[in-house]
Amino acid sequence: MMRFVFFMMSCCFVIPSSFGQYYIFGGYNYGAITMKGANVIINAFNERENHSIAPFANNFHGYRVGAGKYSKYSVMELGFGNLISNQKSTNPNQLRENAEVIINYMSATARAGIKPFPKHHFTFGAAMHLGAQRIRYSFGGDYQTPVNKYVIAPEFYLDYAIRIKFLLKKSQREKYFYLLRIRPYYQLHSIIGIGNFEKELNQTPNITSNAIEDNMSHFGFNISIVIPFLSDDDRAYLYAPKKRKKRSTKRDRKERPKGRL
Repeated sequence: MMRFVFFMMSCCFVIPSSFGQYYIFGGYNYGAITMKGANVIINAFNERENHSIAPFANNFHGYRVGAGKYSKYSVMELGFGNLISNQKSTNPNQLRENAEVIINYMSATARAGIKPFPKHHFTFGAAMHLGAQRIRYSFGGDYQTPVNKYVIAPEFYLDYAIRIKFLLKKSQREKYFYLLRIRPYYQLHSIIGIGNFEKELNQTPNITSNAIEDNMSHFGFNISIVIPFLSDDDRAYLYAPKKRKKRSTKRDRKERPKGRL
């Protein structure tokens, strides 16, 4: 599995030399994640200590940023992002005792997709996430060492982007544009065993050897702004057949005035 991850990432770095429209992106990330194991601990704590920490159910938010390349019929992308949820509670009967649970999932992504319509920014494909999930329990001010787990997560997605020009100056609207992209996806998580390093990472009296391992497989979506590096004119020229380019260069040579020596 790890070999497949490195293969995907190398494919994104070693991009073919054919024309592509490079871009950067950034935006909002949402995950509909239910943490069953953490919710069991929270419910037991609420009943015992008269707290009201909300369960972790479909309330994860974060960001995702990165860079990629649109080719004529494909897309390659590298990215990084997170999903985080923080639930708190205060008990006024016990000197305003605070309690909270924070869950954070971070991942680096290699993505490859198919772009079936050259003139439209609609793609579908798969991605591979390599990341870490971290759970920190803080009950009554006693901050426990976080539970750290490393995960590998294949993802299946589709997205569609529309051109937006209304924030540009009038003089720029004929040549330049940016994209508003919506991407629903599904991630399937699997925890990676890292042996002694994992034991050292989580070595604390507060974490037992059979600590609850939550599965963070989920549906989600991204809403991001995509900024291409090429204008419409440059893109049309580079997508044009080679014969048309040769003809245009010959015309330019004929029209170009000859200087005197």
